[in-house]
Order: sequence, then structure tokens, then C-alpha cells
Amino acid sequence: MAKGFLYKAGIEHTEKTIEALYKMQYYTYEKPRILIQMGIGLVLIFVAAFSAFPTWAKGILLLIGAWLVVSLDFPGSIRADQAMEARHGKVPGMQYEFYPDNMKISGEGSMTSPYKKIARLAQENAYLYIFFAKDSVCMIDKTTLQPDDVDGFMKFLAEKTGLEWRREHSLLMLNFWDIHDMIKDRKRK
Repeated sequence: MAKGFLYKAGIEHTEKTIEALYKMQYYTYEKPRILIQMGIGLVLIFVAAFSAFPTWAKGILLLIGAWLVVSLDFPGSIRADQAMEARHGKVPGMQYEFYPDNMKISGEGSMTSPYKKIARLAQENAYLYIFFAKDSVCMIDKTTLQPDDVDGFMKFLAEKTGLEWRREHSLLMLNFWDIHDMIKDRKRK
């Protein structure tokens, strides 16, 4: 398998990419938890605004409610910090080669995986994410893709996996189709 790959890509991890990775993982797999957190925050804000509690109690409720609403991806950031700490700031660069029937992953080690093991495909402006499971993900820097055809690559992987590429993001940017996808994912389980 030294030659014959259809696409090749990689990523040189930094603190910034690790944080983006863990936030994407959190947005992808923890949407119900994020919705609950946001709901509790909004209820606390509502109670603080329309209750007859003393001012100090309203302030505390408002503070907690506002923090819950604006810190929706905080657990992802914490996990990223823990991962960086556990590795003493040294994170590997990863390389990926995509063949007609499987992909080769190399970095800290090397392995080959068939496309049928891929569970989810996600994207954002600068990166693509290939999830095998909640805690197993490949992150690709779009600028490293060879040949330089991001749309062709995304179409190739979508065909090989039978999955659609999703734009996972903060619930502050949630729309109807995101809710539709959440319900569809729930039914699959």
C-alpha cells in the first residue's frame, strides 16, 4: 500500500486544534446534554427576572443561569486541557491515506480501517472530522488534502460510508435541521 492512495491528508496538532477537536466531539455527541444545560440556564434567568426573591438571590440565579447558557462547550474545553496536560503539551501529527476500500492512519502508530467502521462525518471551516466512535476521531486540516479537492474528497467519503457530512456547532446557532438530525440519531440507537 505504499502507493495507490486516492487522497492523502494530515494534521499537525497544536493546543488550538486539540481544543477544536474536543469541542467538535462534544457538539457531535452531547447535544441532548447541551440542550438540558441551556434549558436550565434559561429557566434560572427567567426565575431571576420574574420572581419576588431578594436582589442577592436574583443575582445568584442570574449569574448561574447566564453561565450555563454561554458556556455550552465548556466541558469540551476542559477535556482538551486535560488531554494537553496528560501529554505534557506534546501532541502528535497525524497522516491519513485514503484507498478505494480503506484508510490508513499513521502518527503515534499505524492502522488500517475499512470505511464501514466510520460512524459520523463532520466538518467546519478549516477541518474535517471522521468519527469511528465518540472517543475515536480523525481530524483533517483541509489545507493538507492532496489532491486539493475538498469537495471531491467529501463526496468520496460520503459514498464510501453512506453517511452525510454534518456541520456540528454551538446550540446558539441551532436550526430546525439540527433538531431533525438529533431526533433521527436518537431513533437509530
